[in-house]
Amino acid sequence: MIKVISMELVTSVVNADDFGLNSTVNHAIIESFRKGLINSTTLMANMPGFDEAIELAHNDKIYNNIGIHLNITEGIPLTDEIKSLPYLFNKKENSSTKRLRKLFFINKYNQKLIYKEYSAQIKKLKSHGLIITHLDTHHQVHDMWSIMNIMIALMKDHSIPSMRILNNLEHSTLFYKNVYRNVINNFLKIKKVNFTDFLGNQNDFKRMLAKYPMLMKNKKVEIMVHPKFNSAGKLVDIIGGNEFDLQRYL
Repeated sequence: MIKVISMELVTSVVNADDFGLNSTVNHAIIESFRKGLINSTTLMANMPGFDEAIELAHNDKIYNNIGIHLNITEGIPLTDEIKSLPYLFNKKENSSTKRLRKLFFINKYNQKLIYKEYSAQIKKLKSHGLIITHLDTHHQVHDMWSIMNIMIALMKDHSIPSMRILNNLEHSTLFYKNVYRNVINNFLKIKKVNFTDFLGNQNDFKRMLAKYPMLMKNKKVEIMVHPKFNSAGKLVDIIGGNEFDLQRYL
């Protein structure tokens, strides 16, 4: 396990994505809370494990540690209008699709449909007594400029304090990608809506902390994890389809 500079210098939010995806993921996330491996999760409103996730959240009293994992790329939408967008919904398979490039520039009408779907998901969480801590998105679609602006509007309209920034601990080999992420993250900080100062998975975090040990001094870091039980029943973090130990960063 990596030695963090000091818990006084680095404030960690270890957030488990995909709460509500299915029963297996739900129980992996609850076990991660119980073991003190995570202190936050984001819940999907339109997936099969939602009702169970709500019950588990109340039973384990983690309802104050839950944000929303906004989702238009998997499962069945809560609103009907968005199903008219072929790049977001496959009527034959009755499921959302993952065609991310189509999301970068979206006309105003389609933006309204996405806003309405996201808004319905937020209202569904709130109707179950959850105070939403922050917004993030399934498959990180808020990397797209149009989606990010929709999220800023949602925060204002639903009184949600912050949203996930773009991954700035993963250093891409593509120069334009790093520049774009920095520009967006600075924009979010200027608007004072950023959930943290840094974001990345545990491998990004360990690599950057080893290379630049003082980079995160007095900063707030979100470590994004995807807990799951592997075939041996061990609790692991899935990164890029591979298993890694779910380590303690709190």
